[in-house]
Amino acid sequence: IYSLDISLMGPAFFFYPLYPPAEGIPLDFSLAQEALTISTIPDIIILPSDMKYFIKVLSLGGRNEGEEQKKCVCVNPGRLAKGEGSGTFAEIYYHGSPEMMNASIISI
Repeated sequence: IYSLDISLMGPAFFFYPLYPPAEGIPLDFSLAQEALTISTIPDIIILPSDMKYFIKVLSLGGRNEGEEQKKCVCVNPGRLAKGEGSGTFAEIYYHGSPEMMNASIISI
């Protein structure tokens, strides 16, 4: 069983490609710090993968004194089509903040 610890992305929220890259894919890491850093915490982040679908609310930030924690909803909708079988997708109703949203995973 595989597990994705999405809390590892906070508080820096730094995304990076797999290293080393697949053969034949040219990657220039000289601009990685600027290009792959998210300066603000998003309300919703969608990370589709082949792993089991999930919706998880994370509390990020608040590491420094006086800094508030911000909520981020992380969604892995899974795959819509999985070979011959059916897949899953996420239905999200967003109303301005993570506290005022509803989300669910739907199988087809």
